[in-house]
Parts: sequence; C-alpha cells; structure tokens
Amino acid sequence: MFKKHKGLLWVISLTMVVALSACSSGKTNTPATVAPSADAAASPSSTAALEPVPIRIFTSDFSQPVPGGESMSNPTLKYLAEKTNTKLDIVFLPHTQMDQQLSTKYAAGDIPDVVMGWNASGELFANNQLLELNEYIDQYGPNLKKVIPKAAWDAVTIDGKILGIPEPAGGNVTENSIFYVRKDWMDKVGITEAPKTPDELLALLRAFRDQDPNGNGQKDEIAFSSRENLAWVNNIFGMFGQTHMTAKYENNELLPGFITSNNKQGLGFMRTMFEEKLIDSEFMTNKRNVWEQKIQQGIVGMWNHDPSLAWDWQDRLNKSLPNEKPDVVAFATPRAPGVTDVGSLRTSTNKVYLITKKAKDPAAVIKMFDWLATQEGQEFVNFGIPGDTYTNDGGKIVYDKQKDADAKTSTWRSLILNIVGYNEELLKIKLDNEQAFEKQKLAYEVARNESIPNLMAGLPAIKTNQPEVPNFGYNNLPIYLEAATQIIMGEKPLDYFDEFVTQYKALGGAEAIKQASDWYNSTQK
Repeated sequence: MFKKHKGLLWVISLTMVVALSACSSGKTNTPATVAPSADAAASPSSTAALEPVPIRIFTSDFSQPVPGGESMSNPTLKYLAEKTNTKLDIVFLPHTQMDQQLSTKYAAGDIPDVVMGWNASGELFANNQLLELNEYIDQYGPNLKKVIPKAAWDAVTIDGKILGIPEPAGGNVTENSIFYVRKDWMDKVGITEAPKTPDELLALLRAFRDQDPNGNGQKDEIAFSSRENLAWVNNIFGMFGQTHMTAKYENNELLPGFITSNNKQGLGFMRTMFEEKLIDSEFMTNKRNVWEQKIQQGIVGMWNHDPSLAWDWQDRLNKSLPNEKPDVVAFATPRAPGVTDVGSLRTSTNKVYLITKKAKDPAAVIKMFDWLATQEGQEFVNFGIPGDTYTNDGGKIVYDKQKDADAKTSTWRSLILNIVGYNEELLKIKLDNEQAFEKQKLAYEVARNESIPNLMAGLPAIKTNQPEVPNFGYNNLPIYLEAATQIIMGEKPLDYFDEFVTQYKALGGAEAIKQASDWYNSTQK
C-alpha cells in the first residue's frame, strides 16, 4: 500500500468534513419543494408562517470552542434562523459529560425540541419520548430523502419507525476508527510495508522504540499512544475480530464484545505492548489535550483515531515540526490468523438528531434540517455566510478560506450543522489543496474496506435492576475498565478475564444478554 501510494494516505479533519452529499456519484443536490397537504395547512408552521418558530436544541460541543451567549446573537446562527424562519436556542453540552448532563436534564423534566445523539435507541427512546418522523419526512423533507442514503435511515429506524435524522458517515466509510502511523518514521527504521499481522505490528512498534526515528538522540519515542479509559485502541482489539464497542452472536446469544474470547486476545496483545514499553505508559490517564500534545511534539509513532481526522493531524504536525517533514498516513488494520472481519465498528452514521414529543412544531424542525440538505444549505455549512466568506456567481464558488478561519465558525459549523454526506466537488473547494484531497480519498478507502458488523444497530435500550450493568453496550463500563487495566498492566493474569466475565453476568450482565438476545433472535436473525 505504501509503495504504491507513498505519502498519500491522509484524511481530512472533521472540521473539514461538512454538509456534503452522500450520493456515491458525488453530485450536488438542488433545493426541492413539496406542496403542503390539507393537514399541513392547519399546522402551526403554516398558519403562522411569518412568525419564526422557536426551536430548542441540545447538542455536544465536540470539545471545541462554540458560540457563547444567546444563540440569536451569533451571526451564523442568526443567518440559519432567518433562512429557515426559526428562532434558535442551541445549548452546547460538554462532549465528555454529555450523557450525564442529558440524564440530569431529563430527570428534571428539561426535554428540548431536538437532541443530538449517536443513535435512536437511548434514554429518550426507552422513555417513549421520541417522535415518529416517517410522515413528517415524507411531507417536509424531500432533500433529506434525496441526500441521506438508505443505510443511514435504516440505522435510525426501529420497528419501521424513523426516530431521528441521521448524518451519514463521511466519505461513505463504514468504520469509525483507523490506524495512523508516522510514515517518515517507518522510512527511517527501514520498514517500507505496512504491517499485515499482529506480529508484524509488534515488530514495527519495537523498531520505533529502539531506533530513534525522531532523530533527537534520546530514547523518548512512544511507539503507540492512546487516551484514558481505553479510548482509541479500537483497531488493536479489532485485529482479533472484536472490540469492546461491538457485539458477537454465538450459541444463539448476542454478546457484548468486551466479554468475548476475541476481546481476551486483544487484552493479551495490549499486555505484551505494556510489558515491552510499546504503548504510552499513561495510556489509561491521558486526557485529550495531553495525548494530542504528545503527538504534536513528535514523540508518538502510531495512534488510532477517526477516519476523518488525518488531515488535521498532518496539518498540526506540519506546523509543530516544520523541519522534520512529518508524513501521517492511514493503514489497514492487521489481521490475526483465522479472523474474517477486522477494524472497528461498522457504522453508517456519525450523529443523529432526535426530535422529541415536546417539539412545538415538528414540521418546522424538519424544514430547517431539509434546508441544510439543499445546495444552498450545504454551501452555508461548508463556506459560511454568502457575501461574507464566500460568493457563488453563476455556480462558480469563490471561498475566502482565511476569512472563514478568522471568524472561528468553520469548525463548529461543520460539526454541529452537518446533516448530509460526501460531495467531492464541494470538498475540493473547501480543501483548496489537490494533494490533501487525494490523500482524503485514499484514507477513506482504507476505512471503507474494513469493519466489524454492528449487530447492535437498532437495539432498544436495555435496562437491568443492577446499576453495575446499566446497559448492554460498553459505555465505559467501570467493572470492565478495572479488569482490563489490571490485566494489561500485569496486576492480574490474562485468565483473570474469565473471572471478570462471570462477575459481569452476576451483576446484571446475564439479564442484559438475555434481553439483547431475545430482541436479536426475534427481529434480526
């Protein structure tokens, strides 16, 4: 892979993957209209068409700077409101605390019109607070239907009911995590081929540890780094066909990935990495900013992250290490013997906007998102306010990239307002860099060609009577994190994993597995 595409496997940042068309042809989409029905004529949005509709939204801040103060005092949000005849109140919640803060708000009865989430089967679904959207989308969402692919709609459909507006995965990729490596380090240690097996990956990491690839004469290289609570190690476990974020079906049971024998193999591999000092010694405590700083300092050779962020890493390293000519590339997940599916969780969506039964005017909400899916809306999310940071003269778009960067709205615009997929024409304009664009395409190809099936797609919320196992999925399960850390750091033998599985089942896991298995066997098998 590297010989053929040397230096070309980059990916762009999420700050650049913005409201783009999900159609495989890459064609842009023009606005569409739909005639209101008799029912629509009686709706609040039509009888009071001149009165802006208030819409309150809870969304993540994605750990990025976001607008403060009143939403309508922000020029970008004000423009969106004017174009969609709405009055927006957007509440940005801290990304790492979003689930907890949402639960607190819900418990206090604070449920907005719209909530940004990651799927349609969470707490709001469990409490019957989600609005069925099929008829609303049919009537008011022609552009949403045009640009969002079936796979994304399927991911938010339960029992035939569409329960959210999904943002398709960028670039039509299938998985949410890939390996990144400093290709310039590989060149320095004399390894030209990407590792194809776990053993070859170990060999590469050992070379990074021992051969001073950053060239400073110090033994300060971190071969592989990750973040607290086993964040961003997905593809290490994925070499063995399972991650703690996936599920496995065997013996008529649907099992959470973190209790499978495949996951035990992944823990064994990480244990070897820790013993041989091939992984950051602070892998379980690194906060995001600390982790990022280590990579930008030029002491990390490999890491795991979102497919859409490699260009961001490359750009940061270009600025922090201008004399080293860093080369960040993506590479395919190595495959353990006998393993069929490798990589990370297969996904067709990035995020989902859920409309609650508290929504005062659901039609107006759908219309707002539908406008974001039009050509005009996509240009807004990509380039900002027309006449300010870009112009469109007869189809020729002139984008003032520097002015948009100075305005500091591009990042959160793309993260918060992106509701469509991948459009090469707009992407080229946005990047304004042919080499980066080609790297983007090739890195997405890596992610597109591997993944572990998401057997939990559409799984209703699982509830047990014991708080130690609050749901079926991983969700930073404390008892797993404790056991995994003890195993990896050598405080417990690898076979302690089997004791953990027994403990998990006794603490409510058996009931969670039964509920998930009953659902799978009756609806999916």
